[in-house]
Amino acid sequence: MSTSPGSISSSSPSQSASAGSGDRDETIAVFDLDGTITTRDTTAAYLLGYLRQHPRRLANGLPAAIGALGLAGGFADRAELKRAAIRAVLGGVRDDEIAAWTDRFVAWCLAALVRPAWCLGALVRPMARRQIAAHADAGHHLILATASLDLHVRPIARALGFSNVICTKVGWTREGRISGDLDGDNMRGDKKLAAVQRAVAAVESAPRSATVIAYSDHQLLRWADQAVAVNPTRRLAAAAGIEGIVIEDWGRP
Repeated sequence: MSTSPGSISSSSPSQSASAGSGDRDETIAVFDLDGTITTRDTTAAYLLGYLRQHPRRLANGLPAAIGALGLAGGFADRAELKRAAIRAVLGGVRDDEIAAWTDRFVAWCLAALVRPAWCLGALVRPMARRQIAAHADAGHHLILATASLDLHVRPIARALGFSNVICTKVGWTREGRISGDLDGDNMRGDKKLAAVQRAVAAVESAPRSATVIAYSDHQLLRWADQAVAVNPTRRLAAAAGIEGIVIEDWGRP
């Protein structure tokens, strides 16, 4: 088990699994967002930041609070909690209004030095930027897979150079307002793994074999050809130690 601080060598092209004779080796790097590229949950930061800019919406927070209690008690799932939070904070917001907030939020996430008054610091780890850039420079296919919301995930992914994005989508009304529902699945657990597998299958084509390197949660790490647990929780670190998964510390902004 490695605990080297952010070493790119763990995922260098030279360590990719060798392709069979006549095949071309292709490396696909799959990154999680929250806790891997960023230091914390981006959806929570996105919603709380919007709430701070629109405090009148605090009155809508009761359903989300009830949902959180239900999740803690095992009576509600994460998708239900996410819907409740979206309805409470963003329900009915126009697309142009949310676009303006998203621009501010993404700028904060990507900032190296800027520290808005309403936050503690930038979210994106500098080591994550370097790791993503190393894979891109090596010609690897990049996939970002996260349960966070497409509102902020897609512009962050574009800025970081991802060619494929898997995330949870918010629902919209015909009038161009956020409906408060999800458009499809909450991309977590089995749903995220299945979506990544489909994305990998779409990248692969005969006679090409692919090596998948994952910087993600436990389920994806166990599936990938090469796995790196980035700044893992205690539970994931314990599992990584037992299963021989590499651990890396990518620091903080």
